[in-house]
Amino acid sequence: MNVIVCRARRYPIRRILRCVTCKTRRRMLVQDEAWYGPTVTCCHCGDSWQDGELSLRSNKRGWRKEAAAKATAEWLAAGPYDAAAHETWLRAEIGEAA
Repeated sequence: MNVIVCRARRYPIRRILRCVTCKTRRRMLVQDEAWYGPTVTCCHCGDSWQDGELSLRSNKRGWRKEAAAKATAEWLAAGPYDAAAHETWLRAEIGEAA
């Protein structure tokens, strides 16, 4: 028996937003997905949200520090936002001609 697990590709976007957990404005990594909507992760506390709902938290020790470090690295790698590139990516993901 073969099992194939598909994961949607994500488009990283840098944002400065108010974190519900931190109660202040923070760097947030927004990962847009064509079919599931964006996932937002705080680069300070590591909490994530999708569709306005807080994502499950890990029961692993040190998960916050690890999640925040990963989000920060991806936030830095994302670079400045390019609306045209984002639109092109989204159209390609959903199979729509430009």
